[in-house]
Amino acid sequence: MLRALKEWGELFERPIYDKVKADKVIVLEFELDNVGNATLKDISLEEFSEDKLNKYLYRRAKSSNPPTYSPTLRLNTEDISKSLNNLIKVNRKLRGVPQISIDVETVAERIRGMIEGTEKSTSYLITIRFNGKYIGEMPEYIKAVGDLIKGSYEKNGICSICGEEKKVAEDLPFNFLTYDKPGYIVGGFREDVAYKNSPICFDCYEKIRIARQNLESATFKLAGTEYMLIPETLKKENLQKLKELFEYLRENNLNLDNLDKVHLYDLLEGLVREEDKNLIFSILDNLQEISGERGLDILSIFSRFKDIIIAHFLFIKREQSREAIELYISDVFPSRIDYLFKVKGFIEELGIVGNFDYRLINEFFKEKGFYQMVEATFWGKRVENAFLCDGLMNVIRESFKEWDKRTDYKLIGEALAVYLFVRITTEGLSMQQSQNLQSLEEFFVWVKNLPSIGSEDWKYGLVLMGFLTEYLLEEQRKERKSKPFLKKLKSLKMDWGDIIKLLPELRQKLEEYEAFDYQSVKMLFGEISQTLLQSTKPKASVGELNFYFASGMGLYGIYGGLMFNRKQTNEEVEE
Repeated sequence: MLRALKEWGELFERPIYDKVKADKVIVLEFELDNVGNATLKDISLEEFSEDKLNKYLYRRAKSSNPPTYSPTLRLNTEDISKSLNNLIKVNRKLRGVPQISIDVETVAERIRGMIEGTEKSTSYLITIRFNGKYIGEMPEYIKAVGDLIKGSYEKNGICSICGEEKKVAEDLPFNFLTYDKPGYIVGGFREDVAYKNSPICFDCYEKIRIARQNLESATFKLAGTEYMLIPETLKKENLQKLKELFEYLRENNLNLDNLDKVHLYDLLEGLVREEDKNLIFSILDNLQEISGERGLDILSIFSRFKDIIIAHFLFIKREQSREAIELYISDVFPSRIDYLFKVKGFIEELGIVGNFDYRLINEFFKEKGFYQMVEATFWGKRVENAFLCDGLMNVIRESFKEWDKRTDYKLIGEALAVYLFVRITTEGLSMQQSQNLQSLEEFFVWVKNLPSIGSEDWKYGLVLMGFLTEYLLEEQRKERKSKPFLKKLKSLKMDWGDIIKLLPELRQKLEEYEAFDYQSVKMLFGEISQTLLQSTKPKASVGELNFYFASGMGLYGIYGGLMFNRKQTNEEVEE
């Protein structure tokens, strides 16, 4: 990943300043005399502008004392004096620049009066100017800040990125590294050898820093979660094309209406697969998305690339100044993402959901669970079936508490879609195209063809049993305005013994409601009995057993009409 970032960073100019955002900028205006003495003349408040980033010359430091390498820093509105002292301290560290002297408390009081009454959420930068020039407009400041940074690279070592022997430091443009816990670093608490964990030279650091800033500005999301897509390819000309593509998409805020097809063709030429050349002009008209975000899904374009390009996906969680890698997925090929789109298409053709994307997965699996599912599906890494079903059932059971008042077939359909997507993409299961079902017999075949479900009799039988149970519950609702049979389902926490015991109780209730004599009901009950009673007790968790049962209940909301299709069964239609 770091080498890929370095190569990406080589495509850009590497200014010494960092990108930063703020609402306002407080400027301490100094006047320089002929011998270089600085006198504070004014304090002004102006609007922050990204166009002035080079002038502000903001550059974060490794430490918090002071927090920057230049006399431009974020204002601590709770302790303005502290910010002013840090500004003076870092300015003193710089060689060959004008030195300043101020009455800290007096200046702090003036600034406090300037920002008083503004919104608490307003953020400020504080910086200095000399004779109307920002420090970023003064060559001596640019050189001094660069020299100060380079001065922190004082150890001789082999750079872990470029492999060359240079002056190195224990730093990365990510706050992942920990040097305050024994066992995390070489030498325990010995700071003098801590650099051996991640020795990096100044040149490589700067390339990675710029690459990160550039890629983060793309703000791609998966189900609302931001991630960094780090491209890698052997040919630098392809990497340059990707750079131009990313910049074009970013300039247009991923807005489809603003993209020019001819220009997009030029950017994608040579990157997409041969069979997809004609797609370039129609990509905006036939766009699919799997990320769950509105707008242009970068994955829909990446999936069409040749496998000469790979991607690294980095999900970072930020808490104040701390950063943690929530998920890192390396070496993902376009053909893999294309496969995910094919599975998405298959799921949608089944008719259990209108549109499938990672937003549905995020509805059932939050935070760590969601990251686990993303990694598994992107990489084809197997997920324990019990973990998958338990996660889905946790959400289904919450909805089931209201099942006597309303039925949430949509939720169960989404859960089944998530289950099939994960099982197919992590196990490479075959996908048999579905058909327009016209009869109950065709429904049996359809269930048997469901990947991971129809291949095992007990799963198939549980789906049909849930289907028939939901039919009974609907009959009770029509006749009694309630569903007393729900109590038999034990809040969908039934074990294998409970399910086998439920079978005769289900038949008894169907007979009480004079429904068992229908040919379709008998057919369905017979298929369930034959399948389940001949099955040995499966080694499955309660969550797994009830998930397949609940899936059948959800499918009744879609295919329940097949129970009494007059054309196919030659029987009375029950209302």
